[in-house]
Amino acid sequence: MAKNSFYKTVLMDHYRHPRNKGDLNGADVVRRGHNPRCGDDIEVGLYLQGDKLDQVKFRGRGCSVCIAAASMMSEAVTGCSRQEAHHLSEEMHDWFGKGNGSDVNQPPDDLQALSAVREYPARRRCVLLSWDALTDALEML
Repeated sequence: MAKNSFYKTVLMDHYRHPRNKGDLNGADVVRRGHNPRCGDDIEVGLYLQGDKLDQVKFRGRGCSVCIAAASMMSEAVTGCSRQEAHHLSEEMHDWFGKGNGSDVNQPPDDLQALSAVREYPARRRCVLLSWDALTDALEML
């Protein structure tokens, strides 16, 4: 199976079976990401234990890329310190903002499937919406 085909399969799995999607009751902080151009609307809730993100959940609606990206984001940052999560969010913004150049740092392996949509600039906001909500939530702490 070609790499891009595998990545699309991973994305569709996260869309059809999103991880950490559900009620945000009891979250220490909740922040929203909304894209009025396409209707994507995501809320991200952080559950802290000291400086660690004990749990990261989301709820909302959006396109397949938006939901898959939120699911992958929630898995990637759960267990991270606030600083580690903020750093990863910055890396994702750099990765999606700089095109396909070789000077761009690659994200962790568990986020590599997002490269399947990286070549479509119009989908950039779909991927970064949950990361923006995460960054806003981290800045509230």
